[in-house]
Amino acid sequence: MIRNRVYGALLRLKGSSPHREYDQIRDALAGEEPLQICKSYLGLILQHAYRNVPYYAKALLPVCAGHEARLDNFERIPILTKSIIRQMQSELVSRDINHRRWHYNTSGGSTGEPVRLIQDRMSDKWTNLTTKYYYEDMIGINELAAKKIIIWGSEREITNHKFALRARTLDWLKNTASMNSFRMNRTDMEKHIRVINTRKPDLIRGYADSLYQISRYIAKRGLNVHSPKVIVSAAEKLGKDRRQTIEAVFGTRVYDFYGSREVDGIAGECNCRMMHIFMFNNYVEVQPEPTASETGRVIVTTLHNYSMPLIRYDIGDTATLGPGHCECGNPLPTLAEVTGRVTDHFLTDEGTLVHGEYFTHLFYFRDWVRSFQVIQEDLRRVRILIVAQNPNQGEMNDISSKIRLVMGSECDVIWEIVDEIPESPSGKHLYTKSLVSR
Repeated sequence: MIRNRVYGALLRLKGSSPHREYDQIRDALAGEEPLQICKSYLGLILQHAYRNVPYYAKALLPVCAGHEARLDNFERIPILTKSIIRQMQSELVSRDINHRRWHYNTSGGSTGEPVRLIQDRMSDKWTNLTTKYYYEDMIGINELAAKKIIIWGSEREITNHKFALRARTLDWLKNTASMNSFRMNRTDMEKHIRVINTRKPDLIRGYADSLYQISRYIAKRGLNVHSPKVIVSAAEKLGKDRRQTIEAVFGTRVYDFYGSREVDGIAGECNCRMMHIFMFNNYVEVQPEPTASETGRVIVTTLHNYSMPLIRYDIGDTATLGPGHCECGNPLPTLAEVTGRVTDHFLTDEGTLVHGEYFTHLFYFRDWVRSFQVIQEDLRRVRILIVAQNPNQGEMNDISSKIRLVMGSECDVIWEIVDEIPESPSGKHLYTKSLVSR
């Protein structure tokens, strides 16, 4: 298809086309242990970080003091946290960054503590490679060429029409129709279902809860909906109940994909419902808690972002290790279960559902924000708990106005400066929470 060729040419022009590396990874996985492939990339980025990133000159001494990285000492490297990234941001950037094509990104804020990051075209290339490998090699669909519907959230599509035009152009090139799930009232739901039935996609991808809410709407009203070849859930924990509802309504298999904005693709579900870790993209550790043997915190080391390497980074999730061998035949190691990010939809007094991720996006690139939590106390009142350094009143007003844009002009937005955000009973920092009963 011409549009796919144009998009492929754009990726090559940007330096983020993964085709050569993709063939190399497929050949390597066919002939080597995945961990050995990972270790070769790991050694390279550790040596680069030790020599070029000020923070790691000390942190990597146990591993990189010699001519080669001593991976047997890897666990002596201190854990990297969001707090450290904030405190040491400039010290975590490679000295040779001006020789790389880089851009800013930010963590997703799933723990209510977003941080600003730098990523480069090399890491973008490996993100594209991971996507290609997962769809083509693990679930059997050509993601680039497939007719797709993406049920995703974009705060900028609501507030920035110029950005929306650019996004629609990229969607056309990728044979994609995007549906914004940050705001879903009855009209939106009907429109989404109409697009699905008209377009008849091979693939639907979206937030777990957005897919679930649309499925519930279809089921309650006894509507008919097109059944795609594949549905992929991402960005949130899928959960058994959500999975069952989505699969029953759409009559097709749902696959779970695990990643984050900081490190991109981490693991993807296979036909045997095991999560295979993309060890060629990230080196993943599950660090057991003192009282558990197989369940622990997910610690990730990026293997291809040389502009701002994240080494032994605690992303704030927990997971349970799976068996070393999966019946599907894929050689990549597995996770049996991931405790992912938790979000809530907010409900307006008009019955519109607003995805919790919408509020999270409003805090991106606000460097004065240390942590936050957005709480819907009733239909017309939203409270924001915030830990901040020199609060920016102008940006606070901007956030308030954008909340009223989706929650209604009469919504009372209350800001509360606090010393810390209270944890949930599970120990996670929920960044959005709705107290409104459905």
